[in-house]
Amino acid sequence: IFLCAPISTATVERDFSTMNRILTDLRNRLTTEHLEQLMRVSIEGPSDLDDDLKDLIINCWKVKKSRKISV
Repeated sequence: IFLCAPISTATVERDFSTMNRILTDLRNRLTTEHLEQLMRVSIEGPSDLDDDLKDLIINCWKVKKSRKISV
């Protein structure tokens, strides 16, 4: 069992810190799947996308309706 024990808890603590930064009072209804995806991007960084795909994503985002919440 001693050989299986982690040497450091830094990675786990870093992951919990990332989760706490993502899950705020305004974003407390994220599904487990969405939280996992956001954590993966935050920890590993975004994947390299080619310029055509980036432009397509940006254009799709621009034509969507406003997502602002009026308070």
